[in-house]
Amino acid sequence: MKNLKKQLSAIALCTVFATMQLSAFGTGIGLNNADLNTATGGYAGLDPNSTAGNATLNFTGNSHLNWNTLNVDNGETLNFNAINGANDLTILNTVNTGMSRFAGTVNANSGIGKLIISNPNGVLFDGVKFTTAGDVMVSTKDMTGVDVNNLTDGNYTKLRSTDWGTNGAEDLVQVQIKDSDFSVGGDFNIYAPKIVGANSSITADTLKLVTANGADYLTNIPAENKVVTKLTAMNIDGNVVVTNDVGAFIVESGGVINGNLTSETGGWVRVNEKSNGNTLVVNGNADVKGHGEELIYRHSKTNGNVNLTNDGGFVDIGNATVNGNVNLTTKNFEPIHSNRFNHYVHVLGDTNISGDLNIESSQNIHIGNYDINTEKLLPGSLTVDGDINAHTTAGHITTTINTTAKNINYNAEKYNDGTRDYGGNILTDGKAVLTADKYQFEADGYIGGIKGDGNVTTDKVIIGVMENYTHIPRTADQVNGGEHDYLVINGGTITKLETPKTTPNGKDVLTYIQSNNDLLVNGANAGVINLVAPDKKITVTGDVHAKEINVGGRTGTLQLDFPNRDFTTNYTNIKDGVVKTIAPTDEITYELTNEPTNGYNSPDFQQTDGTNTTYLVGPGAPIPPNPPTPTPDTDTNQPTPPSDDNVRVNNIIPEDPTAPMASTPIAYAADLDDDEDAPCRKNVDGSVTVVRAIPMAN
Repeated sequence: MKNLKKQLSAIALCTVFATMQLSAFGTGIGLNNADLNTATGGYAGLDPNSTAGNATLNFTGNSHLNWNTLNVDNGETLNFNAINGANDLTILNTVNTGMSRFAGTVNANSGIGKLIISNPNGVLFDGVKFTTAGDVMVSTKDMTGVDVNNLTDGNYTKLRSTDWGTNGAEDLVQVQIKDSDFSVGGDFNIYAPKIVGANSSITADTLKLVTANGADYLTNIPAENKVVTKLTAMNIDGNVVVTNDVGAFIVESGGVINGNLTSETGGWVRVNEKSNGNTLVVNGNADVKGHGEELIYRHSKTNGNVNLTNDGGFVDIGNATVNGNVNLTTKNFEPIHSNRFNHYVHVLGDTNISGDLNIESSQNIHIGNYDINTEKLLPGSLTVDGDINAHTTAGHITTTINTTAKNINYNAEKYNDGTRDYGGNILTDGKAVLTADKYQFEADGYIGGIKGDGNVTTDKVIIGVMENYTHIPRTADQVNGGEHDYLVINGGTITKLETPKTTPNGKDVLTYIQSNNDLLVNGANAGVINLVAPDKKITVTGDVHAKEINVGGRTGTLQLDFPNRDFTTNYTNIKDGVVKTIAPTDEITYELTNEPTNGYNSPDFQQTDGTNTTYLVGPGAPIPPNPPTPTPDTDTNQPTPPSDDNVRVNNIIPEDPTAPMASTPIAYAADLDDDEDAPCRKNVDGSVTVVRAIPMAN
């Protein structure tokens, strides 16, 4: 993209016509609905080659044109033409009466660096084809008395209204673009109380949409009517910058931005909330900021990073594909049931992120979504190729859709406002599955699933806890009749599992985790940890501390393989339903065993589903393998060996042929000498056994 240098040349500063009265022109410039009144500066007149409906205005320097009316109808063309080597000119057009409508063709050649259209009554681009080599500025500020020679880079972009008026929202003075095509060689800047674009294409270095000083023109207007910047099915080749001091920013029906999207607004933001079947494509980064209300970014594909930041209120991303990192932040604290939005982060729908997902929230984080009116959790999934890092300082982290990442790190802090506790729990609906290589769970309260009972649904319990920020220090059975359930992971390693051991009033703080595959826990400092891995292996090792660890009945193999445990372990023998307790000092076997007298599950015991066998290892010493059976000695001349089958007896031939033969034991399988015919063999203990006597020579 171009980066035009915008400094006024010597020619631009030259005044060709001090003041030129153009009453002779009237409407005679050849445009039906255009009436040029006066011009100052370098206006050189109407090009002699102009024809009806095709007007070319020549310029040799900066010029301020004052129009009674300025419209370019369908089929008409208005050309702004720098001549005689003039370069980087600024052409300011101020219109006095009625909204300007551009429906034909507008061109500005390469000698014109800035083309400005000012109409305090509004500007409508309705099917226009607008082509310039330099910058374009459209403003609803009245610039009648502005000296064009003072419009430099340092101040012309600061021309904003300070008195837009207090009309109703539907009557806000606006710049409207529809069904139009803009090709701008530099920047395209629009300043107005309300800016609306639909079904149009814009090519520019940067499209800047500024609705400034909103407090002046939105006084006493209902919040729901503060629609200030709205883009519908727009295709923009370049960067987009949106600034609203007060008001809203809306994108709907998709579109394409071939650049970065940067937005900051004092009102709510709804970027493609309702796609109408269309995706918004941002081929750059999206950096969107809000100030205290809803910030929504959905139904989109972003080929860079996405940063959504709100000073307070909602931050919401969903049904999105991001080929970079996603950073979601909402700040401040809002008391429950206040008249403002609570500070909340939603990740919902089917969302895929190629990088990391980082969430920082002052209140709740919900990976999933729900309809509060029907009290139903909504479906979806989240896939993150990198890590998920979620942290809240006064809320819950709740997952109600399947979530996959390389590593998952959740940290939920409790907050007390002097009256009650807020948040501090890591929750699921007991159905959503978290899949990662490694997990870190840190909470000031309960970690696990919650579910309903016969009187209330799980969905309703989840929504009630989230909407009320209910702190659950012990178990979910204290909330709306709900009961505990497991937080389900798909196997892997828990490197950090941290909760208080007890609540301030001495109750146990509980954790419930179920693993669908083998689970390794090598870092924990918690209260009561409840684990289950149906037909799979649980290994607890390393820096693990807890009041106790309970292992569910369908777990396959339990392995506790470090000597200095400080917690009691309980498991339920599935064969007889008896709870077995492993004290911190008990010796733990690492091998499957067939000795049910110690509380183990026998290998021949089938699970209730008749398809899988579960072995649960508990206290006791490993069972040594049966000793090998010695190979019988087939030499019939040998005496019967002793009953100790760990030794073999060999004959010793006496030196005196008349003396009886002697026998000596040899350590079984202990020979180190490979020579079977050697007269002696060395035993493991270093002793030597005589295998065959050698007669002494005479």
